[in-house]
Amino acid sequence: MPRSKIAQKQRTLAVKATDDPAYRFDRLYDLLHWEPWIHHAASAVLSRPGSQTDGVDGTTRDYFKDHYDTQMVMLIEQLKRGTYQPLPVRRVHIPKANGKKRPLGIPALRDRIVQEGIRMALDPIYESDFQPYSFGFRKGRCTMDAMAVLMPLANTSMKHYYVIEGDLKSYFDTVNHRILLTLLKKRIADRKLLNLIHRFLKAGVMDDRLFATTREGVPQGGIISPLLANVYLNEFDKWAVQKWQVPQSERRKARSSGQGSYAMVRYADDFVVVSNDGIEGVRQTKAAIKAFLEGELKLTLSEEKTLITHVNKGYDFLGFTVRRVNPEGRWVVHLRPTRKSVQHVNAKIKRLTGRNQTLYDEGTKMMQLNQVVRGWCAYYKHTSLHTDLEAISRYAWHRYHAWLLAKYKGSRKVQLITEKSRTILRRQRWVARTEGIEIHQWLPSPKELKRSRYYAKGRAGFTHPYLVDDSEPHTPEAFKGPDPAIYRTARGLDEHRNFPEDWHTRRLKVLKRDGFACIVCKDQNDLQVHHKKGLKSWAVKDLETLCRTHHHMAHGFRAGS
Repeated sequence: MPRSKIAQKQRTLAVKATDDPAYRFDRLYDLLHWEPWIHHAASAVLSRPGSQTDGVDGTTRDYFKDHYDTQMVMLIEQLKRGTYQPLPVRRVHIPKANGKKRPLGIPALRDRIVQEGIRMALDPIYESDFQPYSFGFRKGRCTMDAMAVLMPLANTSMKHYYVIEGDLKSYFDTVNHRILLTLLKKRIADRKLLNLIHRFLKAGVMDDRLFATTREGVPQGGIISPLLANVYLNEFDKWAVQKWQVPQSERRKARSSGQGSYAMVRYADDFVVVSNDGIEGVRQTKAAIKAFLEGELKLTLSEEKTLITHVNKGYDFLGFTVRRVNPEGRWVVHLRPTRKSVQHVNAKIKRLTGRNQTLYDEGTKMMQLNQVVRGWCAYYKHTSLHTDLEAISRYAWHRYHAWLLAKYKGSRKVQLITEKSRTILRRQRWVARTEGIEIHQWLPSPKELKRSRYYAKGRAGFTHPYLVDDSEPHTPEAFKGPDPAIYRTARGLDEHRNFPEDWHTRRLKVLKRDGFACIVCKDQNDLQVHHKKGLKSWAVKDLETLCRTHHHMAHGFRAGS
């Protein structure tokens, strides 16, 4: 089944769900053993970098690809007969920014494929139900969309000065299975599919060869877990809308009576509620939120972390600090990186310049530092980051200098490298050589970086992702770049690499996002797409446009070679 046919089927589901909010869908399970559907799910899973991580059965991506036909025939047959049984997830622990560890559940590769097939069927349906100000794990939405909604609410005209910073205790681990299945039944009438989802929820966990049953929660790491988590918290979103949304005809009356207004923005299990009500009204609202979450969804609101904050003091959300300031007699809203974010990027710089890192050459090390800082800047490019970036650049420079001293132990090379690097840092971006040592480009200075304005989509701009026409052919005739020559230059594929099936589409997305120019020197000739994380990640967010010279620099090659 071509991709356009699958998109057409998803569009049909989305149209039906939108037209009839009470409609319950049946025969969705049949899609899972429909060969074109499940093969597309397999292609999507195997093209993701995470597919290199094996589950409890030890099946690797390479093994699955080598035995693809056999594996898929067996999987489809089990799904048809109803004998398919999910395996337990493999528990791994990844470090968090606060020093603690987050448990992840890694499903077996075949389970990920089936989960992707389920997600492909359910996502078009629930996108019709989700509220407009829910942003996490949703197609076509990002963290900046959430922040773009919050920012105007803090200005003087809207007067939403009090903020409830919501924090749910161990949300993914405490989702109630009975409540979740009850919510799914409102839209899904297919017993086979509901039973399969139930088996996934109850599959259990293998933690260092010890099996544990799962009585509640959805595993962080499962493909359908984010969707199920949103289905669960959508009840909270609907409650908030019903409680706080005032009809247009009654708003003047509500304002004259002193009734405060409220608005909520949620990103997965993180949410904030902003209000222009008085402090007592806000406290009562916090209590009402707690009562609903505990009574209806069996979720616990952390009293220690769920704070009521005045916007003048600032609050943190999704790695950003929002604060209203009055520097020149006029109130404005500032958006900056959080203190934790700055500490986190400095910790990365410190790890990269440790004494155990001296085996790298200086050019490679400089490019590693560039990638860390550039990635951080890309995430925060819509904020007021210059002050923080100056401090980070200064810290990176001193750490790099200390790393050179550790590597060469006082050699004349250190002086030569640092002198040239300082020149590059102060003046402009270029590559120099001195006494046989190639000097690679240093980090751009804060003055060279321009703050990029984020254009919010607005309420009307968030269209249903499955109701838009995304079938535009990605061909030279359909290309809308500034110069067809750029397209031809960047179009060639290396035959020896194992490219994903949609590599050409991803490549075009990267080129368009970066303005069809090298992100370092803005050259529009001889463009190439660089994998920031190597070939282990083909995601668009991990790709960037570079000219040939800077692409070679990124890989530690000599410029111009």
